[in-house]
Amino acid sequence: MTFTLVIDRPRWETHVDTYLAEHPWVVPVVKGDGYGIGAERVLAQCRRVQAPVVAVGTPAEAQQALDATDGDVLVLFPTLPGEALPDDPRLVHTVASETTLREILGTGRRFVVEVDSPMGRHGIEWPRLPSLVDALRDERCEGVALHNPPFGDRVEFVSSLLDRLGELGVAVPRLYASHLTADEVGRLSGTAGDTVVLVRTGTDLWLGDPAALTAYGQVIDVHPVAKGRSIGYSQRTARKDGWLAVVGGGTAHGVGIETARPRMTPRLAARKAARVVATQLGGAPSPFRLDGRRLTYADVPHMQVSMVSVPSGDAVRPGDWLACDMRITVTRFDEVEVRGAESGPGSGSGSPGDLRR
Repeated sequence: MTFTLVIDRPRWETHVDTYLAEHPWVVPVVKGDGYGIGAERVLAQCRRVQAPVVAVGTPAEAQQALDATDGDVLVLFPTLPGEALPDDPRLVHTVASETTLREILGTGRRFVVEVDSPMGRHGIEWPRLPSLVDALRDERCEGVALHNPPFGDRVEFVSSLLDRLGELGVAVPRLYASHLTADEVGRLSGTAGDTVVLVRTGTDLWLGDPAALTAYGQVIDVHPVAKGRSIGYSQRTARKDGWLAVVGGGTAHGVGIETARPRMTPRLAARKAARVVATQLGGAPSPFRLDGRRLTYADVPHMQVSMVSVPSGDAVRPGDWLACDMRITVTRFDEVEVRGAESGPGSGSGSPGDLRR
């Protein structure tokens, strides 16, 4: 295998346990491939910690979660009008339109009502709340949901919603939100009355300890490059004699792919422009590390491999593994290896040999 994620299971589980103990209001989120770790591994953790509620992204992910966990499963994607979903007593639908709300009432299915937020994704607009009073008081209504942006005055927004519901004479049992800090939850809980504030969380819970999750690319070849030689897809000319290593991990895995940022500041724009120039001239930093130092690209990343400059011919050998600093949520691994006692499902076969950080 050429591009591998190594999970330090004891350290990872320690982080998960500590995080949930310090944030008891968190609802674990399992979306897509489990934030890069693998949905089956993340769901196994939900079952291990006996999470009372697990949130999944889409209806297609709901059945896997129902089979793998013992608690309730909240589907974050809104149920569409006329959509047929599993009729399971543990399934909680998200309703984001009045049409779907009318369809689900009286069916015995559990649901939360999502309201519009500054995210502008989906949800019933606030002026329509007076017409939803009966639905919000329905015994199958689990509460309301909203999607906060990752910045801004979220406490004010959530408080405004709770105040509006109070004016309508509605006290929902739960409010499912996102992107709330511990301090913000504490401030809201003091004014929410009988409404329990719950926070849907995935990234901080599963990826909050980077040292527990390390990507590695396997060295495939090491060879000298003479000054003036053209190399790679770009046929860039080497500016001096040196050595390069061909290492597993390319654009097919997510290496070298630019990811979206919530805000592009002038500083970030300047850094991005500088990387583009460095890539064209040679010497752009790669995510691969050797003895703690970032290696530079010798060429633009290829489909499944990258070419990086190394200090000497014996710095690495074919078969060695180089640590790679990756955003795991957008990375596709050839293999995931779980290290530690009781590795569990999907622990992987084989073992990366010489792991270089």
